[in-house]
Amino acid sequence: MHCGEKYQMMSSNTTESKAWYGPPPPPELTDNASSLQLLSQGAEARVWLATIYISSGAISEASTSSGDGSNKRSVHVGSGINVPHLSSLSQHPSPLSDESSSSLSLNSVTVIVKERFPKKYRHPALDVSLTKSRTKGEARSLIRCKRAEVACPNVLAIANWSINSEDEAADADKMSKTKGNNVSTLSSCLFIEYMPGCTVRQYFEQRLESTTNQYPPSAKRQRLEEGDNSELEFKHHDRVTTVIDTHTLSVAYKIGTLVGKMHAAGVIHGDLTTSNIMVTNPPTQNDTIQDTEQPWEANLVLIDFGLATSTNSTITPATASNSDASNSKKPHKQQHSAEEKAVDLYVLERAFLSTHPESEPLVEEVLKGYREFFEGLGDGGTEKTYGHVAKAIFNRLEQVRLRGRKRECFG
Repeated sequence: MHCGEKYQMMSSNTTESKAWYGPPPPPELTDNASSLQLLSQGAEARVWLATIYISSGAISEASTSSGDGSNKRSVHVGSGINVPHLSSLSQHPSPLSDESSSSLSLNSVTVIVKERFPKKYRHPALDVSLTKSRTKGEARSLIRCKRAEVACPNVLAIANWSINSEDEAADADKMSKTKGNNVSTLSSCLFIEYMPGCTVRQYFEQRLESTTNQYPPSAKRQRLEEGDNSELEFKHHDRVTTVIDTHTLSVAYKIGTLVGKMHAAGVIHGDLTTSNIMVTNPPTQNDTIQDTEQPWEANLVLIDFGLATSTNSTITPATASNSDASNSKKPHKQQHSAEEKAVDLYVLERAFLSTHPESEPLVEEVLKGYREFFEGLGDGGTEKTYGHVAKAIFNRLEQVRLRGRKRECFG
């Protein structure tokens, strides 16, 4: 079974057994979506896989719109970026009928809906402010990455819906006026492009499983007799480890290049793990054979920008003069940017080592891809500048590692 089939089975089983908890989803989403499956839920948000019916009229009208979010129904998310606002799933024209989204048919689209639901422990005004701002921040980071040609999902729309029906909303409004203390009922939904495939973590686990099936572990291990000082002869397939081959090393190198491209665009992910990087073209059974004429190459996509932040872009525009370029990069801002990027790399490094045993060669390949991306930026005049940026980040990474070790030793 190849990675694509395995992921489809895992996702289908997961969505059938999972049940949401906390406040109910907005009726606009549950009542009007053709199908709605819960992919994951955390303390902050729920992620849904939704199939939404789009009428032919909405598709024809949407095809003639500009699609840049500059129409009247848009939400400003900062940095001069506008995102289409979705007031209803039956809205005309519908921003969800974007051509880049995966479609099941001419009249339906499959999208990912990230719903930030209300929190009872927060003041209503604060809850609404945080919910909206965090949704806007995630959309802004995704669009900044997309503009810098970083592989990530497209942002389709933003919706702010009540979790109550119209009658329930009227009753809640009356209660708030009489008691003066009400819980927020606003859910903020971010509609993004659905990316089929599997996560890098699932890909590594599938590679380990396929290797284990080829070399099954021995039924019993040799036991040391009393007084025998001979060492046990362990075989590589007798213990749980991570497969290190040309395919996994290539994936690790591409991860480093992808993260470097994101950092160069001025975006800090904040939660870099192998579960937040997807392989959109999982290998088939034939692709696992390394002697093929056209070896398999992974297409990687970054997902889950819920904790992302923005910083100064590393790449200086070619049209800027030398004086403008020097003034735009203050020393303290360069150091601050290097710190954030180093922490991002450290989080990814720890995720590899804690999730995938004995994956040190993969971590080295990630850092190699990251460093060589910056060294390869620009022409002859700016190459040394970007190489210096990479050195500054890696020097700060060493300091972050030391802080991490001290925390582990002394708490």
